Amino acid sequence: MKKLFYHLLFALLLLPTFKVEAKYYSSAQIERFVNKTPRDTEKNISSLVAFLEKPFDNDYDKAKAIAFWIASHIYYDEYLYNNGGATRLRQKYNGQSAKDLLRTRVGICGDFAELFETMCKRAGIRVGTISGYVYPANKYLSSSVKRNSGHAWNYFIYKGDKIYVDTTFMSKGSTGIKGSASELGRRRAINNIRKQNKKKSKVNGFDEFYFDFDYKDEEYKRRYKRKER
Repeated sequence: MKKLFYHLLFALLLLPTFKVEAKYYSSAQIERFVNKTPRDTEKNISSLVAFLEKPFDNDYDKAKAIAFWIASHIYYDEYLYNNGGATRLRQKYNGQSAKDLLRTRVGICGDFAELFETMCKRAGIRVGTISGYVYPANKYLSSSVKRNSGHAWNYFIYKGDKIYVDTTFMSKGSTGIKGSASELGRRRAINNIRKQNKKKSKVNGFDEFYFDFDYKDEEYKRRYKRKER
């Protein structure tokens, strides 16, 4: 019996060893985890990324957790975008750093893209920002209108593939202040968002379609056409 045991042990030692594939989590599991992000970890990029990446063994899940957090915690500033360049120039607005957006919680597409890129780099993920245009696919638009539909989004590299992410389009949180409103209304909305987030972050819904999406699929399912510069 002992001789048989050693034969079996030797045979097992000769078997080829296989690398265990990193565990993938479901979107629902990642969302539940992200929604429990402690407020004190959100004070800076390093602590926030350290928390969000901790349970995950692969860059895909890490990037998804980062995208989910941004889309559910950062608000879109409709007034700043829709009111045109004049408002941005008047306020000397040249975009926010990732650190600034983490504090203000309100921005436009370039700010969202900057935050995603910064957080992914902190997590060791190969990532980049894309500048381009996004406009309704089912309407006739002049060339000038299309050129004024500027937008920024991201990609990251996973297993040699370029994965597209648009945290701006993912986000459902907004100031609720349209371009026709006053700047005073915008400032009040932003101050209210900051007050809400001082003690506990408000978590909004998001559109998961825009994590790992395809341009042609977007045109068919969301009726938006997207072009890179």
